[in-house]
This record gives sequence, C-alpha cells and structure tokens, in this order.
Amino acid sequence: MITVKFYGKLRQLLGSEIKIEEEMKSIEDLLRFLAEKNENIKKLKEHLIFSINQKQASLHDEIKDGDEVSVFLPPTGG
Repeated sequence: MITVKFYGKLRQLLGSEIKIEEEMKSIEDLLRFLAEKNENIKKLKEHLIFSINQKQASLHDEIKDGDEVSVFLPPTGG
C-alpha cells in the first residue's frame, strides 16, 4: 500500500491523504492513476511537485509498497 498525502490547495480539493492498494511502479504511474480518478489532478498535473519519503522526486522515480508520497503545488506569492 502507498500513502499519498496532499498539501496546500490540493488538501482542500482532495482531502489530506489517500491509501492506494494498486501496484504503482513510478510517480508517473501514480499521477496517471490520480488523474483518472480526479478532474482536479488532471487540470493541475503539469504543476505538481512530488516527494517520496520526504525526498523530492521526479516522474520517473520508483515507488514501492510502504512508501509515502507527498503532492504539492509550487508556492506562490506576490
């Protein structure tokens, strides 16, 4: 099982976390899975930042059972 935690505006849109039983091999697989389940992810997917077990990750990084994936939007300000 993979735990996916959402932060910032994503938390408001999607909730604080979900647990995924399906096998995922990479962040890219996870993103595809999330986009199929939620229109908000599909719209924002090009802007998302990921970490695996609190280390920044790219789309091609491997994920495995027991990992915690965090999903963020980039900080904004003005």
